[in-house]
Order: sequence, then C-alpha cells, then structure tokens
Amino acid sequence: MYSHLQNHLGEIGFLIHSIRGGSYIGIFLFSMFVSYLIPLPEAVVLILFGYVAKTAHLNIVSVFLLAAAGGIIGDNILYRLSFFGNRYVERFNLKMRRHKLIQYEHLVIDNIGKAIFFLRFITGIRFFGPVIAGTLGARWKKFFLYDSSATLIHAVLFISIGYFYSHRILAVVAETEIIKNILLLSSVFIVGILLSAFSKKEAK
Repeated sequence: MYSHLQNHLGEIGFLIHSIRGGSYIGIFLFSMFVSYLIPLPEAVVLILFGYVAKTAHLNIVSVFLLAAAGGIIGDNILYRLSFFGNRYVERFNLKMRRHKLIQYEHLVIDNIGKAIFFLRFITGIRFFGPVIAGTLGARWKKFFLYDSSATLIHAVLFISIGYFYSHRILAVVAETEIIKNILLLSSVFIVGILLSAFSKKEAK
C-alpha cells in the first residue's frame, strides 16, 4: 500500500513539475495531447492544472481558456484524421468498435450532437466522439459546436476542483483509486443514459 502511494506521489510530482515548468504553454500542449499521445487520464491532468494555477499564481481564466483550447484543437485534429481515414486513428477506431455503444451506431448518427457532447464526459474514451464523428462523416460545424461546449465545461469543472482544493492535493493523490472509481461510476451512468435513449428511439 505504501509503495503504491509512493509511486503515485512520484508520478504526480513529476507531472506537476512538468506542467509548472511549461506554464501556460505546457497547459495548452498537455491539453491537446493528453489521452492521445500522453497516456494519462484527462480529468486527473485537469485537476493538476488547477493545483498549479493556484500554487504558481497563474491567471485561472487563462488556464481555463488554454486548457479548453488545447482540448478542442486536439479533438478537431483527431476528427479530421478520422474523417479522411488516416492510419494513425486506426487503433482508436478498433478500440471504439469493441465498445458496446457502437451497437447503436445508426442511432448515434441520428443523435450525433448529443452523443458528441455526452461522450466527452466519459472517462477513458476521449477519442470516441472525434473518431465516431469523423468516421461517420458528421458535419464539422455540428461536431465543433457540441465538442467545444462539452470540452469547456469539462475543463472548467475539473480545473476548479484542483484550484479550490489545492490545499488537499496530497489527500487527492492518496485517494487516486477512489477518484478513479468515482469517474468510472459517473461514466457508467452517462453510458446508461445514452444507451437508454438510443434503445427507446430504436423501439419506436
């Protein structure tokens, strides 16, 4: 248990140091590539953005905007690559095809805006919205509107947690497994809502 906690502290400490070292530019770049090229949970990274903003006296509004902008740009890059069938996104496409939500692909098309919005909040599948929107040929304007709205809300929510609870960051780190379970439960809840909506529409 102690060694497990020490590993978390080491990983989180290195990440905080990296973000603080890059300041605003680091926040923007981390937001763009986290969960795509950087194999870390996006929600945890956003919480650390808030912690760094508080402890390094960064402008919190700028942090919100840069994190959201980085996330939006990263999602739009993946959307474009998926739209044109780039080989880089094939691994994301394969992961998506194994997910139970893809059983309702034809209904996702009919509800593409809602799907893009809510999928943004499901932990571990940030790629799902951009990949499915691009693969299914969803209009870019619709994707941009729903993805941008969800990304901004997502960023503000988790960065605020890190900012206002910065004094408890060590406790947060110590309870990493609890946070993962909470995020997993919230993800299951959102998936349940989507599947229920799709199922009802299919029945009709």
